Amino acid sequence: MAVAAQGAAPSNTYIETAAIGVKEDLADIIYRIDPDETPLVSSLSRVGSKQVLTEWLVQELNPAADNSQPEGFTATMQAVLKPVRLNNVCQIMARTVGVSNTLRVVDVAGGEDEYNRQLILRGMEVKRDLELAVTSPLVRTITDPRHMSGLPCYCSLGSRGAGAGVMPVGDGSNAGTAGTARDLTLDMIQSAMQAAWTAGGKPNLAVMSGNIKLYFATLSQGGTGNAIVAQNIVQASPTAQMTIQGAVDVFRTDFGTLQLAPDRFMPTHSILLVSTDYAEMAPLPERDMVQQDYAQTGDNSQGGVVYEGCIRVTAPKAHAWVADLNQ
Repeated sequence: MAVAAQGAAPSNTYIETAAIGVKEDLADIIYRIDPDETPLVSSLSRVGSKQVLTEWLVQELNPAADNSQPEGFTATMQAVLKPVRLNNVCQIMARTVGVSNTLRVVDVAGGEDEYNRQLILRGMEVKRDLELAVTSPLVRTITDPRHMSGLPCYCSLGSRGAGAGVMPVGDGSNAGTAGTARDLTLDMIQSAMQAAWTAGGKPNLAVMSGNIKLYFATLSQGGTGNAIVAQNIVQASPTAQMTIQGAVDVFRTDFGTLQLAPDRFMPTHSILLVSTDYAEMAPLPERDMVQQDYAQTGDNSQGGVVYEGCIRVTAPKAHAWVADLNQ
C-alpha cells in the first residue's frame, strides 16, 4: 500500500540541517582495509647478513652410481666436488613521515599520537615492499640504489612457456626468458615438484596471485593434465549449521604436500614452490624494520622505518618456479 507524501515542515521550524550547534559524529576509530599479510616473508627464518654483498656456499653431492669395489682394492682419489658460491645484495627500503607538532597534540579520531600511528603504518608498508621484492623476478644490482634478486631468479627448476621460454640459471644472476603463455595444469605443478624432489628438496609452500588461487579450485577431472584436486564438501549435523567448502587450501602431490598461499604482492602469471627450510631473510645488523627519528627541521616531527637486507636462497634446487601462465 502506497504511503502518501507528507508536506514540508511548517514555516520557521528549526531543523537539523540548519542548526549551528550539531556535533559531528566521527567514529573514534580509524578503519584500515589495505592488507598487510606477507606469506613468503613471514614463513622464512631470519639470519642476519654482515656485508652489503652477502655470500653463502651451496654444496651438492656426486651423483649416485653403481659402486662396487674389488676385495683388497687400492683407493683411487675422486675429484673433489667444490661448493658453489652464491650471493645477493642487501637492499635499502624506507618509508618516511612528517607530522606537525600541532597535529600531534590536538584531539583526533583514534585518540593516538598521529606521528606514532603513521610510523606503524610505514612499517606495514615496508613489509609489503619486502614481500614484493622477494617474490619478484628482478635481478640484483650493486650500484646505488642497490636491489636484491628475488627468489624466482634462483629457480632453475620448474617451467616457462614454449618458444623462447628459458628458466633462470639459478644463481640469482638472471630471470630467464619469458615464453608463450599457457593455462596452468596440475601436471606442471607435479613436474616441478618432482624436479625439486629429485634434486633433494621438498617444497611445502605454493605462493601465487589471487587469480591463480581461484583457478586452482576449477582444476578438476576432465582437463588435459588435470586430476581431482578437491570437491565441494557439504557438512551438516543436527547441532551444526551447514557448511559449504569450495576453496582448495592444500594440494597433495606425489612428491609432497603444498600449502596454497594467495599473495596480494606476488607477480601475476606465475607460482613459486618454496621449501621454507632452504631460504631465509638476511637483514643487516640493526637494520630489520628499524624505526628512526630524523633531525627536527622546524615545528614538526620527522621519522621513518628502514629495512636493509635481502633473501638468501640457501639451496636453490629445493625450490621451483612455474611461470608464463594465462591466469
